[in-house]
Amino acid sequence: MREHISKLIESTNLIIKDATMDECEELQHICSTWEDKELVEGDSFEPNYILKCLTEGDLPPIQDANKENYCLKLIYSKEHCSIIGFIDIYHGYPKSDTLWISIFVLHKNFHGKGFGKEVIEALVEDARNTIYSKMGLAVHLKNWKALRFWTKSSFDKVIGIYGDKVFGQNNYALIRLERSLQC
Repeated sequence: MREHISKLIESTNLIIKDATMDECEELQHICSTWEDKELVEGDSFEPNYILKCLTEGDLPPIQDANKENYCLKLIYSKEHCSIIGFIDIYHGYPKSDTLWISIFVLHKNFHGKGFGKEVIEALVEDARNTIYSKMGLAVHLKNWKALRFWTKSSFDKVIGIYGDKVFGQNNYALIRLERSLQC
């Protein structure tokens, strides 16, 4: 069993591989296509978000978090010969047997075409050959489109709700979801 997911994962229509500095500008542009991020999450992407992910990692809020357990993966469409999105993974958060997805973004022109589902299924299949038994993530409760996507993708176990206690236009909360990697 491997400790980390593969550096390169290939599916029918996609290549999912570790991002490099050469793709930084293109991946940052994809961030700008998420038009309602500020509305559903309360903030927008920092101008150097991808650069920070590549140099420091987007590490979880735990004491022993380290960049070696983090990877930013780009998503490349074979048909369109272009990068269409990115996803990042942290190995071992919030528990040691969990692969954590902290962000998954597809360029808005590729929404609703099955690419998201293909990415997740390819990652799940690869992750089954690792030491991890589940995948987890957090979704902002105001992000209804993402909530529907993740629950349809079998992230159906609620492991907690965090954030503001009262609903309001400027209040935000997250729901943590989990999916088993067992067949």
